[in-house]
Amino acid sequence: PIYGVKGYENSCIPYLSPEWMNMLAHTVSEAGRLDMGVDMTTGTGWPFGGPQIGPEDAASQARIEMFECPGGKIFTHTFPTHDLQALMAYSHDGRAVSLMDKIESTSGKLEWKSPGGSWSVYALTSEGTHQQVKRAAPGAEGNVLDYFSEKSLGKYLERFNTVFGDFGDSIPVRAFYNDSFEVYGSNWTDDLLSEFIRLRGYDLRNFLIELDNNGQSDLESRVRHDYNETVSDLLYEQFTVPWVSWAGRRGSLTRSQAHGSPGNLLDLYAAADIPETEAFGTSGFPIPGLRIDPDMPEHFGKPDILIAKFASSAAHVTGKPLVSSESCTWLGEHFRVALSQIKPEIDALFVSGVNHVFFHGTAYSPEEAAWPGWLFYASTNFGASNTFHRDLPELTAYIARCQSFLQGGKPANDVLLYWPVHDRWRAETDEDMLHHFQVHNADSWLYGTPFHDAAQTMWDRGFTFDYVSDRMLSGAEMTQEGIKAEGGVYRTIVVPGCRFMPYATFEKLVGLAHEGAVVVFTGSLPEDVPGLGNFAEERARFRGLLDMIKPSKAGTGHFTQARMNKGRFIIGQELEHMLAENGINREPAVDDGLEFIRRSHGRGYDYFFTNLSGTDQDGWMTLGTAAASAVLYDPLTGKTGVAAVRRTTGGATEVYMQLEPGRSCILRTYRADAIQGEKWEYLSPNGDPVGITEKWDVTFVDGGPRIPQGFTTERLASWTESGGSDARIFVGTARYTTVFRKPSFNADGWVLDLGKVCESAKIWLNGKYIGAAWSFPFTITVGDNLREGENTLEIEVTNLAANRIADLDRRGVRWKMFNDINFVSIKYEPFDASEWPLMESGLIGPVQLCPVKKLH
Repeated sequence: PIYGVKGYENSCIPYLSPEWMNMLAHTVSEAGRLDMGVDMTTGTGWPFGGPQIGPEDAASQARIEMFECPGGKIFTHTFPTHDLQALMAYSHDGRAVSLMDKIESTSGKLEWKSPGGSWSVYALTSEGTHQQVKRAAPGAEGNVLDYFSEKSLGKYLERFNTVFGDFGDSIPVRAFYNDSFEVYGSNWTDDLLSEFIRLRGYDLRNFLIELDNNGQSDLESRVRHDYNETVSDLLYEQFTVPWVSWAGRRGSLTRSQAHGSPGNLLDLYAAADIPETEAFGTSGFPIPGLRIDPDMPEHFGKPDILIAKFASSAAHVTGKPLVSSESCTWLGEHFRVALSQIKPEIDALFVSGVNHVFFHGTAYSPEEAAWPGWLFYASTNFGASNTFHRDLPELTAYIARCQSFLQGGKPANDVLLYWPVHDRWRAETDEDMLHHFQVHNADSWLYGTPFHDAAQTMWDRGFTFDYVSDRMLSGAEMTQEGIKAEGGVYRTIVVPGCRFMPYATFEKLVGLAHEGAVVVFTGSLPEDVPGLGNFAEERARFRGLLDMIKPSKAGTGHFTQARMNKGRFIIGQELEHMLAENGINREPAVDDGLEFIRRSHGRGYDYFFTNLSGTDQDGWMTLGTAAASAVLYDPLTGKTGVAAVRRTTGGATEVYMQLEPGRSCILRTYRADAIQGEKWEYLSPNGDPVGITEKWDVTFVDGGPRIPQGFTTERLASWTESGGSDARIFVGTARYTTVFRKPSFNADGWVLDLGKVCESAKIWLNGKYIGAAWSFPFTITVGDNLREGENTLEIEVTNLAANRIADLDRRGVRWKMFNDINFVSIKYEPFDASEWPLMESGLIGPVQLCPVKKLH
């Protein structure tokens, strides 16, 4: 539920009103009848908030002011008593005095004569951020919630308890949803000072000078670290965990996006039942023919598999079966995104660990709404008004086939990669004194760090890994199988070069090593504890552990190691070498440009491979695990077959793999079983392609605003060139028909290559439907459908909506009718397509038949 539509004000149903709840109940009932689930955000728009949130429960921010006070002088100032959190005087020789009891309670006036020496007075005040719920639905307007207070969260949820209670709590919402953290400027809550004492063990009021400075000294960095860790703890303890518990008591799961928050992403993701990441912008894969929107803003950044792994790692390490994604946010400009651009982004999410895809977004649009209907401002439109909706079942079938494997079994990763968030918390902060970990500002918190270097190295070299936080690591134990976390067993822990680590975490690593674990440190061992709380004792204990570790040069000379009872610490720069020395195998598929994820299924492994590169994979590929046999599965078509498998003289398992750029597959291996059945059909080119050069009859079959006149052509080109004025603005589907003779060439089979398609196609040969071509490469195996003599080929091609929307804007037609952000482009400027050039539409070709031979 978000913003309404102009002209439909009388149809708006106030959020959570009895009528609205009746609609929700009906929706959930119908979904149940159709074997579907319904998820619901615990609010509208974002972030959480609304009319039930008064100023006392709204998001707030702290502000620090400093006043100079010469020694022996009377300092006078009036402070807003209702906003004042602390008032401290600090002498230049280190004395600190609270002045709160010296303020007149009614006027807020302070008159204070300082003792000798120079003093500074620091006032810590808080005030509301005044942020309102963005894109609120009617009836849900109001203040944004204080996300650091369980008391405020409880008041917020009272409204939901009441309205759901009126239905006897009989509306079974599958999952409640929490969007990314966009509570701008919020860095305070009324209980923060007392919570700081509880969590960090000292009074923050004695260190307002250090808090106000941005980490210029070690002391300042420690205070800033503790402030960030405290806010992170509050977001976890006071909001995320209570919200998850509330939903659980209602019999619902939770889907939560941790990114954007000033908290430990791994812990916040893991607190939910379904951690959810977000793909924002376009990745720019070098797949031949893949279109990248030229208007994509640089500041969006690119979706990053290593960022998405924060959500999947949280799920894997803590045993959560599902990892979801807000997919295709701002993948391209409105009306210019094709299914072929979506599939590679979904594949990248799959290899990152996502197995539960959500589109962003599919806005409700009534049938009577004029085209292009009701739209959401930031999304790829997956709704029925988009032309690619005709072929959307091809994408959803593909996703379902992939997820049928990726939601089964268990993660099968070897390495736990420690996230040294404490180094980040000690670094220079944003203006609100906090660090915000967003999906599209990774250059400010991830890139260039030893953690990212280690993750990128392991990813590029084919090592399998999950990230782990201090909290997750605290529950790990050493077993005969390996390092056992809640969600699975790992073979080693990698600690990327970090300077600071909590004593409890370092102690845990030492303990695991004593029990047999191998812990790999890139660079050097950590130097110190990060914060100020219990600093002297923590540092002494930390250094005591360091003194126990006696690294010695390893025999290979590439690293040093410290033996610790049953296990050891390995310390060095060459991560790949250290992992290999520890017996951690990598997956050589990455050497061929493939991306992958691996899961175990009891009798072997399931691999999802995708080729997001610009080169073909065709040949024997070595696996990092042993297998007696394997089955290949094409999630694009559902085709399956027993793969060709062999063992090398060195004992490695090789599988014959053919993956063109843009293609993907599932490989299911079996350790001991010799799987029998129909063999996978491997095809190889067997001669030059034969062009279909006969004339084409083009008929427009469905779309608008008007059905153009058909035409006949001997040269394939965009229908905007050949179809007349109506075709230049036509959005929909055209049928291309030709009759050709089978080439007189002796081949085992034929592959139909459509060349350039704008933008998706369905194909019939001799009246039989043989499939769809909607992603790269636009090829399809003809099989036995090609007959001797004449053949009739029909191809229905659907274009994008760009040309029609440009025509509406050129003519000044009013179609933007939304109450909020009405209607922005990908650059967050007023949307105007009137200057767009025509987009190519239809079958561009060349269309060719490619002879192939079967490999045996």
